[in-house]
Amino acid sequence: MSEWTDGYRAALSDLASLSPNRGVPLTPALCELLADLAGDALVIEREQGNRIRRRRLTAAREATLFDELPP
Repeated sequence: MSEWTDGYRAALSDLASLSPNRGVPLTPALCELLADLAGDALVIEREQGNRIRRRRLTAAREATLFDELPP
């Protein structure tokens, strides 16, 4: 997911840098919107990382349960 959010943030950066060249002025409202979207990408990336960590912890717990079983 990090690749996705990296691409998303790059697209937002491209939008901010190319907008004035295309006749779209960077108004304070547009800058705020772009900042909000970049923040959303960080939240998504953090949540994905948390999910992966939870899955790994669950897998590690389950593995230890199998190690504790008698032969």
